[in-house]
Amino acid sequence: MNETHTTVRGTVITDPTTRRVGEDSVFSFRVASNTRYQDRDSGEWKTGGTLYFSANCWGRLAQRASGKLVKGDGVIVQGRLLTNEYEKDGRIQRDLEMRVTALGPDLSRMDVTMRRAQPEGPGSAPDGEGAGQSRGADGVEDVMEIGSRDADDAPEGRAADSAFAEAVRV
Repeated sequence: MNETHTTVRGTVITDPTTRRVGEDSVFSFRVASNTRYQDRDSGEWKTGGTLYFSANCWGRLAQRASGKLVKGDGVIVQGRLLTNEYEKDGRIQRDLEMRVTALGPDLSRMDVTMRRAQPEGPGSAPDGEGAGQSRGADGVEDVMEIGSRDADDAPEGRAADSAFAEAVRV
């Protein structure tokens, strides 16, 4: 079986959803990724084709990502690309899906606050408080804040609207 593992930089184009499949959680959203290139003859920047696909996060990644992304956020997703075929109205349809293994904000488009994931299992503090946190030289917890804000956005831009702007465990 051929599997294509890839990394894509794109934009969340649907409102993400979380659902249960058996014992697992699945966090799903659609991604659009555009290509830009400079025309050699004219020197103008042009937009090429757009890649659209469904991104599905499972298990721990689904739990950590759920509620953190909103439509319009810039993301970098890594995983396996799959083509799904199904019949609808008597016609065969195809859908491109990525089974996401890694997900993060596109730092060229986002301001980020990060909190290290806490170790799971016996001996860890309740809710992960204090356990395994990284602290800088000044003793302050190593944290990055995540939010959508393009460089040309006004300060009152989408960052305040995005749940992705809240602290995220990665």
